[in-house]
Amino acid sequence: MRTAGIMGRVNFVGKAEMELWRVLSKWPITPLSITSYKDVYRVEAVEGSFCLKEVDRRLSRVAALEGALIHFRTKGFTKTAAAHETKEGRLICRDEAGGNFILTDWLAGRKPSFGTSDEDIAAAAVTLAEFHQASEGYDPPPEGKLRNRLNRWPRRFSSFLRQLVELREQLEHKPLLDNFDRLFVEHYPWILDRAEDGWCVLSTSKYDDLVTAAQEARSFCHGDAAQRNFVIADDRGCCLIDFDLLRRDIRIADVYKLLRDVLKKRHWNFQAAQLLLDSYSSVAPLDGEEITVLYALLAYPRKIIHLILRYYIRRDGKASNWPARKFISKFQALAEQQLAVDRFLRDFRSEYSVGK
Repeated sequence: MRTAGIMGRVNFVGKAEMELWRVLSKWPITPLSITSYKDVYRVEAVEGSFCLKEVDRRLSRVAALEGALIHFRTKGFTKTAAAHETKEGRLICRDEAGGNFILTDWLAGRKPSFGTSDEDIAAAAVTLAEFHQASEGYDPPPEGKLRNRLNRWPRRFSSFLRQLVELREQLEHKPLLDNFDRLFVEHYPWILDRAEDGWCVLSTSKYDDLVTAAQEARSFCHGDAAQRNFVIADDRGCCLIDFDLLRRDIRIADVYKLLRDVLKKRHWNFQAAQLLLDSYSSVAPLDGEEITVLYALLAYPRKIIHLILRYYIRRDGKASNWPARKFISKFQALAEQQLAVDRFLRDFRSEYSVGK
C-alpha cells in the first residue's frame, strides 16, 4: 500500500488527495490515514476503521443502492458491513466530479476458502439465502432503478448458441486455421452438446413462473456472489459485501454464481455442490423447478462460449489487450475440465431427477 501527501494528521493515497479529503469530510468522523486496498480505500479514524468505496456514477442506480441499504436495515439483515450516514443523513455522498461514495465499517476477519473449507461454503450459502430473504418487498425510491435481468436468460442462451454455430460455419471457409481455430474445431462437438443441453432444459422448464414469483416478491439478487465478496468476520460470521451489481433476477442466478465459483475451486466435486444447496435450503428451500433451471445454467458452457465470442467478435473488458496465447491457454484450461463437468452433470441429473 502506498501513502502520499500529508494534510495535518491525515495521510492520503493516490493522486486525488484533496478530493478524498473533501469526500471524507462529509461524514462525522475524524480521519487519520487512508490507504488504497484493491478497488477501495481503508480509512483509519479516531472513531475506528472504515471502508470508502466509489460506486456507480448513474444517479438512478445510486438511489436504488441507497434504498436497498435502508431496506436491509428495516429487514434486520446484519451480515454485511454497516453503511454510515453523512452529516446530511444520506448513505451515499456525491463529489464535485460526479463520483458517488459510500462509507462502511471495515470488516475485521478473513477471506473464506471455498477450496479447502466445507464450513466456509456452508456459511456463504446460508448468508446468501438470508440475503435473498431480506431482499423481498423492496421498492426503489422514485428516482432509483435497479438493473433488471429478469427474462434475460433464455434470450442470452439462444443468442450465444446461434453465434457459436455461425462462427463454426465460418471456419469452414477459412483457408488457414490458427491455433485457437483448431482448438475451437476440436472441442466444438462437446461445447455444442453442452449448450444444446442447457438450452433445451431451460426452454422446457418453468423459468417464466420463477420470473413471475420474483416479480411478485419484489426481491433482488447480489449479482456477484463469489468468494471475493464474502468475509468471515470476527464478530458476526460470514458476511456479504459489495452491492454494486444489485439487480432484479431470479434468486437461482445468484446460487448459480456462487456454486460455479465453488465448483471451479473444488474441481466440479458433486459433494461440494450438495453441501452448498443443502445449506442454502436449510434457510430458504429451493424447489424442483429452481433446481432444474440451476442445472440448465450449469450445463450451458457460458465461460468457454464467452471466451470464443471475445476472441472472434469483441475483445472487451480485461480481454481487450489479451494476446492470442492467453486466449489459447484459457481455452485449454476450460477444455481440460470436460470429463469432470460431464461426470458432475450426470450426477446432478440423477440426484435431483432433472428431466424426469
